[in-house]
Amino acid sequence: MPKQVDAEAQRLSIAEAAIRVIGDGGLENARLRDVARSAGVTTGAVTHYFDGKDAVLLAALDEMIRRILEQQTTLPKCMPPGEAVFEIACDILPLDEASRTEWRVWLAFWGGAMGNERLRARHRAYYVRIVDQLADSFSDLAGLSPEQANQLADAVVAAVDGVGARATLEPEHWPASRERQALATLLKPLLRPLDDANLS
Repeated sequence: MPKQVDAEAQRLSIAEAAIRVIGDGGLENARLRDVARSAGVTTGAVTHYFDGKDAVLLAALDEMIRRILEQQTTLPKCMPPGEAVFEIACDILPLDEASRTEWRVWLAFWGGAMGNERLRARHRAYYVRIVDQLADSFSDLAGLSPEQANQLADAVVAAVDGVGARATLEPEHWPASRERQALATLLKPLLRPLDDANLS
């Protein structure tokens, strides 16, 4: 009897392999045979599940964003709102090797989106989802209005993008402690009023 293959599990395995390949060599150097090798399958198996290289690359981006959005659902509600928002922001930073790989992939897609309208539209849509989910979290934590929560989410994403890009491009100069300190310098003045309001 032929071995049954879980198609969704196989697609996920290939997407995760593509994340590793892009993280190692960038978007332009990601070849289907390298993705297949990393996934432990044949190139034919990759093209069986995906309609070409672009589909594999987009699946990698989709999986990475799924992880980011899933990570944001764990909220530290046992601390003051400003501290909780800061910890949520820190969780997105490239603080360890696994998250640095994801950041290398994210930055590779940034570069690819500059000249690819389809990729740029996907990137833009993901930023909307990330900001919306953060804004919902901030509203729940700190009782902010939708407008205030969206403004804060935009500021957090901008700060995280800046620190994360520097840390990803210069990992030897940006240990986790420096990333957290830089993010604190950028965000704590914005977040302090949340804790002050919570105490009053």
